[in-house]
This record gives sequence, C-alpha cells and structure tokens, in this order.
Amino acid sequence: MVKKVNLLIAGASGGVANALLHHLVAYRGLFNKLILLDKNKRVLKDPFIDHKALRYQFIHKKLVLPAREKEFIDILHRHQIDILLDITDMESFGLLRAADKAGVTCLNTGMNDENRTTDDLVFEAIRRRDEFKGAAHIVCSGMNPGNVNMFVRHGIEKFGVPQEVVHFEFDTSRCAKRWHPIMTWSIHEFLEEVVKDPGGYITGRGKSKSLYPNALENRVNMRRILSPIMKRPEYPEGCLVMHEECASIGWKYDIPSRFVYAVHPKTTTAMIKLYEKTGKVRQADLKQADNTNEILDGADSIGVYLEYPDKRVYYFNSVSNLGVIGTNATYTQVIVGIFAALFTLLYDPLEPGLHFVEDLYDQHYKYYLFDNLRVQEYVFAKDRRGKLIPKSHDPMVRIRRAGRFEHLYVI
Repeated sequence: MVKKVNLLIAGASGGVANALLHHLVAYRGLFNKLILLDKNKRVLKDPFIDHKALRYQFIHKKLVLPAREKEFIDILHRHQIDILLDITDMESFGLLRAADKAGVTCLNTGMNDENRTTDDLVFEAIRRRDEFKGAAHIVCSGMNPGNVNMFVRHGIEKFGVPQEVVHFEFDTSRCAKRWHPIMTWSIHEFLEEVVKDPGGYITGRGKSKSLYPNALENRVNMRRILSPIMKRPEYPEGCLVMHEECASIGWKYDIPSRFVYAVHPKTTTAMIKLYEKTGKVRQADLKQADNTNEILDGADSIGVYLEYPDKRVYYFNSVSNLGVIGTNATYTQVIVGIFAALFTLLYDPLEPGLHFVEDLYDQHYKYYLFDNLRVQEYVFAKDRRGKLIPKSHDPMVRIRRAGRFEHLYVI
C-alpha cells in the first residue's frame, strides 16, 4: 500500500491545472491533503472539474520569490506538504530552492526565467543538481519539454545512442466554428520562446548555438521531418526553438539535439505578417483556445527521431481535440507527463537531487507514459544515397511490465 501524501499545486487556475484536475478525481484517493494555490480565483468557478470530489483547499495568494521565501516555506510546513507541483510561469529556481529548503519534493513541467535562455537554465540545473539535497525533485516533466525524452530513452535502450536527436511538434488545432489565430497553451510562454528569445539548438554536452533575433525568424520547412510518417499536400514551417528536452538529452549523451515547432500554418502566416509590419506579436494578437470556451478541431502531434548512420527511428504520438473534453489535446499530452512523474514519486524511492525524465527509465514513469499515450514506432533503413526505406512500423509501443510495475493506470 502506497503512503498517502499531501500535494500542493501552484498555478492552480491555469490551463494545465484545468486538465490535470479534470483527471485527478480518478486518483484522489492516493492523496491526503490537496492544496490549490494561485494568485487568482478562476479555478473555483471552473465548470469542467468536480470540485466536490476533489476535496481541495484553496489558497488565494501571489507568490513572491525569493523575497518572500520564508512565507512560502511556512505554507509548505503548515500544510505538511510532501510534493509541490509547480505549473506556474514563475522563475523555476525560486520554487525549487524553497521546496528543497523545506524538505519538500518539487515537480515542474519546465525551467522558466524571463531573463535567461532555456539552455542556460537547464545547463545550470544539471551542473548544480547535487546541491539540492533536501529532497528528490523531478524537473521538466511536461510534454515538450519532458515526456518526449522517454521516447528518446526507449529508442536508445533499443537501438543505441544516435548521432543526433530531433524533437518536433505540429499543432494543427483550430477553432471549429470560425478561424482566428490561436494558441493552445500559455500565450505568454509561447511568445517568450518564439518571438522574444533567440532560437537555437544544442550541439553537444553543455554546448549550444543561438540563432538571432528569435525562433520566428529562424524557420525550417518540416517536409524532411514529417514526410516519412505524415503524408500531406504541403508541409508547415517550424521554428527552431531552444527547448529544455534538447538541452538535457544533449548533455546526457553528448549529442546534438534540436526542436522544431509548428502551429497551424494560418496562425504562423498571421504572426509573420504582424511581426514584419510591427516588429512584434502581442498577447492580444492570439486567442487562448482550450477546447472549453472555444471548441477545437485538429490535433497536436509530437515526436522525436533518432538519426543513425544506417537508419532513422521515429517515435510519434498524436492526440485529436475531438477526443478530449474540458481541455485540449496539448494539455492532455502535458498532464500525462505530470501523472507519470507523480506515480514515480509515489512508488519509487529517488535519491535527493534533480532528476530529468530521461533519468527515470527504470521507474514507473515509462509504464504510465506508454500506457496513456499511443506512441508509434517507425524504423527506416537508409540506402547508399541516404534515402529512407520503410523497414518496420509498430502502431503502438507496449512496454512489458515486471514485478512491481504490474499496476495499470489509465487516464
């Protein structure tokens, strides 16, 4: 019997929290106290979650770290919190440090800091991972970043370390009734990584290449990436975004890694026109579309390919907006990574320090992930000219369980 723990969710009024709480009802019995914390009260009126069944306590508070660190640590101690789930857009190290000082495990979905680049944040986290001795923490366990690196790790276990890893995402989400430029996750964070920050990619362990001025101006056609597994009359342009999962996997295996991200082509075209005309894209130029107020069509497709001298191996997942209620495809993919990490923390003892997704291959993480995301595997051989020749296709990767992993958890 797993010991029940107390869970605090910081950022409880956001889109990720909406999706998470929508499904957390099924697992509510695994937790003792559930504390929701946010600077606004939107979660209290969310019609898509079962407030009664969740039996939560809400704390209406704006966190100010590190200035009011002691105040936050007092909250953690007062409520005897065991796990802090950080799904805010706050500076990540502030929450990590506070949790570690309190002896509380911190789980987050990415590394945030508006004044620093993503690669710099991840590299610092890796270099300093053993400084966090107060508890075991799991970082960057969302969708991109995060759970796709379990795809990578599975491929490496099966085929060996590749020459290069390419992460990709193509989100075709669009409003079902009328078109306008949308974003299926945080507009603020999207504009930070695509318009404000430089683009770039990882070249090896602790090494990166920045592309200025931003990822929007450093686009690549995704035909070469998508055409082997996705047939389309034309292929989108994707932005070369500096992302957490690339930095951590590039460090672990000392290999190049990049992330190419495309949204609906009409949204991309609208953004380019705005940017070329005004030199910026504002939050007001995009509309939040979470499949609640705005009903969505389309899908979010995420994947990786591992490049070898003699082959290319793909792992690929696609979630349709038609198949989810009360949230969207993107957030659904994100929360699978959160639940995978939560079950790892509940069932597997981890050493104090920072743990990335790719470090958790022998834990509960991979079983939950592959149980809840339908991941396809494509293997292509290469001829003498490097042309890809289809070799095998597994429409759903299944991971055989052993002993203590016989539990089945499905969203």
